[in-house]
Amino acid sequence: MAIILITGGTGLVGKALTQQLLKSGHEVRILSRNPKPSTSIKSFYWNIDTHEIDETAFDNTEHIVHLAGEGIADKRWTDKRKQQIISSRVDSFKLLANVILKKNLQLKSVVGASAIGFYGMQTSETVFKETDIPQKDFLSEVCTKWENVYSSVLNNTDKLVIFRIGVVLAKNGGALKKMAPLFKLGLGSAMGSGQQYMPWIHLDDLVANVQEALFNESYNGTYNLVSAEHITNKEFSKQLASAYHKPFFTPSIPAFVLKLMLGDMANILLTGSKISNQKLLNTGYTFKYTTLSTALKACV
Repeated sequence: MAIILITGGTGLVGKALTQQLLKSGHEVRILSRNPKPSTSIKSFYWNIDTHEIDETAFDNTEHIVHLAGEGIADKRWTDKRKQQIISSRVDSFKLLANVILKKNLQLKSVVGASAIGFYGMQTSETVFKETDIPQKDFLSEVCTKWENVYSSVLNNTDKLVIFRIGVVLAKNGGALKKMAPLFKLGLGSAMGSGQQYMPWIHLDDLVANVQEALFNESYNGTYNLVSAEHITNKEFSKQLASAYHKPFFTPSIPAFVLKLMLGDMANILLTGSKISNQKLLNTGYTFKYTTLSTALKACV
């Protein structure tokens, strides 16, 4: 049995990971602004804004998983919102790092989330690998700062694993929760040109990889956490309509409409490139969902 401390434990990925770890017989601790007494999950207080954290959460902790972060696409990107997006990822980990360094803890693993936004808001035929450099846009900036903060604990962990996560597909949350209402009505459509790629990952494969990263010695370093299938936004939309047994003939939503509605944030929807998962496959991991159609069937 291992003791694992999770940030973002009440989010989509955090909840699923917690359940999986508990099933495997591990002790799970989460950090929360509103810790609740529970028999299965121990929760401890923290507050990023006031830089408060209950240091007893770290007693005998062997592994840390950092999933905390404000939703990238939840609100329009004002300057204030952009700062919240960065701070919720970077400053939250700094809180952890301060305790780790102060107590001089030696952890078995630190697993940190990042995103494929590292490669920038662009559409190209390049298949991006982990060794490629970031772009000079907001998403790249977020991911670069996010990943850089993890290096502060490199000397205090046996290994550091960072996952650049794609679009998460899940039954009760993630991207599909936002897309479903229109598609269920038969009004789903592609966005902009529809030629931008949508690198995706099913929640089950995401959780399985985080669990592997904690305990499997093959994992160390940075990985693109996406399926191998390169799907365009138009093809994704078509398959989603099909999964709901709805027609797909609605014209694409023009790029200018999305930009009027969402401002800069529209670029998340209007751009996307191919991402390689070969490094992940080299660990020996076998994906449960290798095609979009099977992943959507499981979710819908």
